[in-house]
Amino acid sequence: MADSSTLVRTARQFEFYARYVWPLHRLVVRKRIAKRCGRCALSERCSPLDGDGICRLCREHEATGPQPPSPPTSGNVEAELNHILAAHQGRGEGAYDALLLFSGGKDSVYMLKRIRDEFPGLRILALTVDNTFMSPVARDNVTYLIRELDVDHLFYRASRSFMKTLFRYCLTHLNEDGGYGTVDFSDGEFLLDTARRTAAEKHIPLILCGYSRYQLINGLKLNHFESPRERELSDRRETAGIPLDEIFSANEAARWWRGSAWPEEQVARLLFPLFAWDLEEGYIKECVVRWGLVRKGYDSPIVTNHELIPVVGVVDVHQMGYSSFEVEFCRMIREGKADKGTWQGVFELLEHTSRTGLFVRPTVLAGLHNLDLTLADVGIRFDR
Repeated sequence: MADSSTLVRTARQFEFYARYVWPLHRLVVRKRIAKRCGRCALSERCSPLDGDGICRLCREHEATGPQPPSPPTSGNVEAELNHILAAHQGRGEGAYDALLLFSGGKDSVYMLKRIRDEFPGLRILALTVDNTFMSPVARDNVTYLIRELDVDHLFYRASRSFMKTLFRYCLTHLNEDGGYGTVDFSDGEFLLDTARRTAAEKHIPLILCGYSRYQLINGLKLNHFESPRERELSDRRETAGIPLDEIFSANEAARWWRGSAWPEEQVARLLFPLFAWDLEEGYIKECVVRWGLVRKGYDSPIVTNHELIPVVGVVDVHQMGYSSFEVEFCRMIREGKADKGTWQGVFELLEHTSRTGLFVRPTVLAGLHNLDLTLADVGIRFDR
């Protein structure tokens, strides 16, 4: 089975191939891959294309134009966020005023640097949650960046058996949003619950998370940069629409957030600054590069994403015909916040390699082995 270094090397080979070789390769196999929207690159298997090769979502976007925030986010939300951050400088009961979720990716790096610069009195503890399938490149990146940014840091790693139970169940019980809506979403919910528990234990009044506006609106169903108070005070009963008692024992389920177990004043406020800032992907990357906080080879989400993402992508293609991550990235393309050519190449190559096994077969087999699953268990059948 493939080790971590092999997985990273494979990811880098995939990225290189998608950028430089695939434009020529696709000319040979174009009749065997799905057609894609001429504007946002979304697969026809996700949204049918009209006679001009444009998907329904792009036509709707064209007809309605950019949608203004609904009432909860109307007005100057950035000023509202700034007021909260300014008011909490030095106000925490313990050693910290804010717990900042830090993955080492460009969004969390940008968030940490900007908040440190604009609110120097805010005492920040950075928290990295390792789901036990963390890319070694991402782990090295976190260590490097925490040193460069000179911030207090906590590394939390759940037990392998716990995360394996979660991911194994979710991968074999996909919802209508595929792996994005089950594996990735449940991983994110456990990340937030870990932050909630850590903040309560350490009497930290704020949690800062770098989720995008799209992730909040479509994933967490929020239309504001702050999670509703009633949600933070409640108990976790399900994840990704799956009741916890279907996946875990009672002791295991207790690792998820139980807001009712804590005094209300110890339950932190959960904020998503990137929702209020609503920045383009390119701008964020430009900033972290200018700040000297991006090292060559450590800046690609393909390389830094956790080791099960390739498995999720391949399962999606076999179950749905396209990667469930396309919906988010194609929306970003539609709104001018991501590059069409880059992501179209990635998703087309993923579709092709999911069928042939090129590059991804060893990685997929290794990931399934770590979950005690077979190709047949998740409906994968590579072409001979």
